[in-house]
Amino acid sequence: MIFMDEENKPIEASKEDHKHLEEKLIVINKKLVIAIISIIIIIVLLIWFFGLNKGKGEYIVNDCPILGSSNATINVIEFSDYECRFCQAAEGNNQEAIESLRKAYPEWSAPIPNVIDQYVNTGKVKLIFRQYPLHANSKVASLAAKCAQEQDKFWEYHKILFENYNAITIIDLKKYAVDLNLDLTQFNQCLDSKKYEESIQKDLNDGSGLGVSGTPTFFIGNEEIGYETIVGAQSFSAFKQIIDSKISV
Repeated sequence: MIFMDEENKPIEASKEDHKHLEEKLIVINKKLVIAIISIIIIIVLLIWFFGLNKGKGEYIVNDCPILGSSNATINVIEFSDYECRFCQAAEGNNQEAIESLRKAYPEWSAPIPNVIDQYVNTGKVKLIFRQYPLHANSKVASLAAKCAQEQDKFWEYHKILFENYNAITIIDLKKYAVDLNLDLTQFNQCLDSKKYEESIQKDLNDGSGLGVSGTPTFFIGNEEIGYETIVGAQSFSAFKQIIDSKISV
């Protein structure tokens, strides 16, 4: 092997130099192979981990608030956040968000009020709400809603939260309890102690396990015939199409 000396004159490497260079190349190649193998192992483990956990969440748990007849066979499961503007729009609130949706989709209509009117109130569908708080104040609002549920006033309190989405401080949340004539001592103790923190974390874990990555996300169907997913505040027409197809099964 030929090298260059300090005066850029070619010189021939000794056998020892040649051997030393080969050893260094072997070490470098081994390190490179180890690094590549390590990266592959990490990627495989990540794929395995996320694949293992996806689909492990439960759609419905015992303390889920459920609106509708117990005889209804189709579920509309809503993972939502009280501070999410498109969650608010899906519930028929936040006029600014509704107008932006109608600007993009002129035929858009709020899904949840229509689902309640046409399917829940007629005994065909159960609406099930799962807490999925992702914003600053929404977790406290979720805790307050669970405390209202403890006094059988979840849906009334839930409605107030979505209608008053810009006013969900602790003071506001306790005022709404007054407006609904809740037992204030019980409600305040429940909220201040974060009594239902684990329940909300269960909702978050289940949502993540089911593939929820943002709000609102909906699952329509049941365990027997399977669920279809709607991501985002899509128009009622998308819900109607899936619900009708599930009912007809």
